[in-house]
Amino acid sequence: MHLCFSTLGCPAWTLGQIIEAAVANGIEGIDFRGLGPEIDITKLPAFGAELDATLSQLRQRGLSMPCLNTSVALVSPSPERWQAMLDECHRYATLARRTDTRFVRIFGGGVPAGMSRDEALMMARRHLRQVVKVCRPLGVRPLVETHDDWVTSDQLLELLRELTVDEAGVLWDIEHTHWRKESPQDVFGRMGRWIRHVHVKDAVRAGGKIQTRLLGEGELPIAESMRVLCDGGYDGWICFEGEKRWDADAAEPEVSVPQFAEYMRGVFATIES
Repeated sequence: MHLCFSTLGCPAWTLGQIIEAAVANGIEGIDFRGLGPEIDITKLPAFGAELDATLSQLRQRGLSMPCLNTSVALVSPSPERWQAMLDECHRYATLARRTDTRFVRIFGGGVPAGMSRDEALMMARRHLRQVVKVCRPLGVRPLVETHDDWVTSDQLLELLRELTVDEAGVLWDIEHTHWRKESPQDVFGRMGRWIRHVHVKDAVRAGGKIQTRLLGEGELPIAESMRVLCDGGYDGWICFEGEKRWDADAAEPEVSVPQFAEYMRGVFATIES
């Protein structure tokens, strides 16, 4: 397996700082989810007019871009809002093709008040088929994250039922399946053939709230999940998704990124021993 980290955890870092942190810690990839104050990287010169220079910097340091993280949510009842989502999807899929990125992350989205679960499912399936039609000609695969109202294996498999693993996949965020009390064995046992990317972080529940922790200091089953993935033959990327952009109390990236690399190497060494 390969290690990468999301820029969600380092919102104040420049592109140069992100690259140097990856190289210094032996991390092979970067998942871009914002850069500086802008969350949509397709709007930035570094991924537009200056993309060749950006790619040159990454390739010179041996770094990949495994997955681009969009804000696209399949349950978007407003036609205008959904068109904006499709436009974003096309921008990211086009960027993914130019950067040799295989996957773009999307969300199922929340089921709004007044909409039944069945109605949301029908909308999500219809919109997902549209997303596939945008991505497939560009050689890119959309991954639905275990998030929002689409977290458990039952929910994701219901959504993906009409598609094949060549058309779409799952991004497994181990935090969200854990809070829904689905074990790593059950997640991978049911969805393993769909899982193409994995997010790790750590946290605890305290006083009814979720509090971020460094890896190994919370209650999420990180080591157990890695063993399940290894035993199941998963050979993709493990992405550290620190959430400093959203959580001011999260550890600074100068601490969390090196700790992620060290912790994960320790986990893999234990599994292999």
